[in-house]
Amino acid sequence: MNAHSAYSRPDDLFTGLTHPSAGSHAHAADHGRRRLPTTPLPIGHHVVDTATAQHGLGFHPASAKVARDFTGTVLRDWGLATMAPDARLVVSELVTNACRHAVPTVGGRLSEWSIQFGMARDDAHLTCMVFDPSRQPPVRNHPAQYAEGGRGLPLVDSFSAGWGWDILEGQGKVVWAAFAVPESAA
Repeated sequence: MNAHSAYSRPDDLFTGLTHPSAGSHAHAADHGRRRLPTTPLPIGHHVVDTATAQHGLGFHPASAKVARDFTGTVLRDWGLATMAPDARLVVSELVTNACRHAVPTVGGRLSEWSIQFGMARDDAHLTCMVFDPSRQPPVRNHPAQYAEGGRGLPLVDSFSAGWGWDILEGQGKVVWAAFAVPESAA
């Protein structure tokens, strides 16, 4: 699988994580994506182990709440509850963006695609990933002061240690956000 990547901030957070298609600047999403199951989960199904979690979501507004709640539960079970407020906010924004901007239709009807939400952790990083069928990259807006929308990706940028996206050949894209795991939780 070839990935075409973009990074919001190519900082040192991702040093040491390597992936053959990423060249010399691999990042946390490559590391986490390789550890998630490759088969998409049906909407409403989830799988959790000690280092990865995945949930199948639909293209509807309630999916953001489902992803937030799932994130909080998994992080608590992993002993990373202190990371939950920031991770829940970021995940909510990523899933909301997928629901708004990546909805696949066939003949005017919603297709069978779903959103896949995944998390992967190691001792130093937590990566949250939202997979959707669109090949359109996320667009960071600069909204007017009183605009009702357009603040999602700036929030993701502010509350995560880094974020970006990868176009997955023939499979849509993944938008990811990474967080540094506190040393006390590692």
